[in-house]
Amino acid sequence: MSLAIEGGTIITLDKNRPIIKNGLLVVQDGEITFVGEKSEFKESLDVERRIDASGKFVFPGFINAHNHMFQVFIRSVAVDMELLDWLKLAIWPFTQSLTESDIYVAARLAIIENIKSGITCIVDNQYPRFYEPVAKAMDETGIRGVLACGYYELNVLDEMKTEPSEALKKCEETLRKWDKAGGGRIRVCPAPMHPCFASDELILKSKELADKYDTYLHIHTAESERDVRMLMERTGKRDVEYLHDLGVLDSRFLAVHSVCVTKREIDLLVASGAQIVHNPISNMYVCDGVAPIPEYIRRGLNVALGTDGSASNGNQDFLSSMKFAALLHKVYHMDPSIIKAQDSLEMATINGAKALSMGDRLGSLQVGKRADITIVDMFKPHTVHVHDPVGSLVYSCTPENVDTVIVDGKILMENRRITFTDEEEELRKADEVAQAVKERARI
Repeated sequence: MSLAIEGGTIITLDKNRPIIKNGLLVVQDGEITFVGEKSEFKESLDVERRIDASGKFVFPGFINAHNHMFQVFIRSVAVDMELLDWLKLAIWPFTQSLTESDIYVAARLAIIENIKSGITCIVDNQYPRFYEPVAKAMDETGIRGVLACGYYELNVLDEMKTEPSEALKKCEETLRKWDKAGGGRIRVCPAPMHPCFASDELILKSKELADKYDTYLHIHTAESERDVRMLMERTGKRDVEYLHDLGVLDSRFLAVHSVCVTKREIDLLVASGAQIVHNPISNMYVCDGVAPIPEYIRRGLNVALGTDGSASNGNQDFLSSMKFAALLHKVYHMDPSIIKAQDSLEMATINGAKALSMGDRLGSLQVGKRADITIVDMFKPHTVHVHDPVGSLVYSCTPENVDTVIVDGKILMENRRITFTDEEEELRKADEVAQAVKERARI
């Protein structure tokens, strides 16, 4: 579809960070072909669809760089626990009760919730049984997604363990089938869950697989001090030291969380050029601690942003993740400017694109990039009259403000109405399935 977004204020996030008032953004075949003031466009505007964005704000689509979408069925199952207890007592047992059909329904629900929060790309970390239904849901809904193929080997319930050869085989099968599917919208990558849950061999072979398919290696890294200690009991090394010594850290390594690190480990991350994925609400929810995000930024590391799963967040409200990414560090360091609204927005957009090696295609509104776009309506009681569009987005907006979401030039939500399905029917189905899973799980 060719379309034009007319009259809005465009927050481009290109190199000089210009904000364009009374703007025009033109899309042809999923690619942005013009960004600027309406008065600058001298050609005939011949498009199939026009979107009137007058009074609204046009942002690059938001990138949720870490998630577990199946957890929309496990919201509030385990509250007020730290990470390992939360996993062992509730999350892992509940997960065993989920079927592939359940996961498909959960993934569709989570995608709808993500879209309604302005997200155009989701990195979703899943277990082997869940790869196929999640990929199918991504393909059918039109969302951009990265399926991070997760697996456990050590220190988990027997039911959660996967033999290394089987884990790698399943991951490679999924890579062959789904990587670059949907016209390139879907990527796949290996994702051993944590260093403490995998052997040296499994992590090394996962890295080999990532290199073979020119994709990422996605690992929960130094999430909590307890899981770091588990690794130290086996190897004598902390997470980042261990991963460095294995030789798997590089610019395509997604170091999810990276909370409990030493100064030396920060040096190792900087030297490797690894990508940091910050999940501030999840880190608070399960009491992981506070990641040294300001130090990462000061040292030149790229920091992306994630919600994490709903079981360690409560929801998929990405606007709250942006807000907390700034507020948590302000109060922790007692410095109101240590993380600014602009920093949070960049974590949610251009930094997420860079983390996924898609900075040339996503993350800003520029000619030649893919048309992943989020339109925000701030004419609401809690946001009306905007002095600073970035500050208003990060500190005042809620998902209620997200009006329209476009991925690859396709409108997935317009005027807060999901376009590819009956939302009420999806909610009813999800409620029924979640109740059935709860009864099977007996938690």
